[in-house]
Amino acid sequence: MRKMSATEKKVIALAYFHRYGWIATIMICIAIWTEYMMHILGAGSILYSIWSFVGYKLKWKHIFCSYQNAHYKRMTPDSIRWNQIKKGDAYGVPLIFFIMGFALLTLMMVN
Repeated sequence: MRKMSATEKKVIALAYFHRYGWIATIMICIAIWTEYMMHILGAGSILYSIWSFVGYKLKWKHIFCSYQNAHYKRMTPDSIRWNQIKKGDAYGVPLIFFIMGFALLTLMMVN
């Protein structure tokens, strides 16, 4: 097994943040600003959906590795094959998060 370069380590770290870290960031923000919980969840979901969609369209390596991690595969930032990503994952997941975030923000504006 070869040693990973610093660039590959950064891509994998960013992929883990895309997969898990944004949730931790939202939870920390909610802990700080509890009265804005729904606003934070809504805005965070929308930002995550945009990040995922734009990253897929622009073919960012960490997005590919994040999808690999989601499917329990070894992350390979040095060997990216975008055709392995299901279209439902690439478009469906960001769409669902966008709709949920938009709905949360809309409901908060109504109340």
